[in-house]
Amino acid sequence: MIDRKQQRLVTLALVVAAGAALGIGALYQGDRLPDESTNVIVGEGSGAGGSPAAAPAEDAPAPVSPIEGFLPRSGEASACREPVGVDLIPGYAATLTINGVTIAPEQMNVVTNEEGEITGELTATRSLSQYTFGPEADCPNGDILRATNNVMQACVYRLEDGPASCVVTEVTFDVL
Repeated sequence: MIDRKQQRLVTLALVVAAGAALGIGALYQGDRLPDESTNVIVGEGSGAGGSPAAAPAEDAPAPVSPIEGFLPRSGEASACREPVGVDLIPGYAATLTINGVTIAPEQMNVVTNEEGEITGELTATRSLSQYTFGPEADCPNGDILRATNNVMQACVYRLEDGPASCVVTEVTFDVL
């Protein structure tokens, strides 16, 4: 039989362990490691010109990247079967350039207005904040995707600011 003192000690130990687990979880909440396959190109607009952004002050919080990942996620050599693109946090949009070819909005999963600008209207994948192209017909012998060394540049911007204020991030991938 467990006496009252032992019961209190066990309860106290469980409360301390739960508190430590909550503290560790809160400490590491939201921490993300940078994607080693990306190379950020500093610039504005289409990526030409532009100057480096000022370094944040030491006491300023680190900026949060609006990019959650690049597609396809199912692994190497799946770009002929799945769309390629970028997965963003809500409130951001992207234009894509693949192998030097700017992907027209009507080739992406977006809805455009009369001026050809991307609107906030949702499509199936846009509801997930994904901006994608493809899969391309005749891949990897199509007009845009090639077998190896594909370069995708995602010009990412806040929807409220428009594409003139984008930051370009580049990723390379193979189709085969």
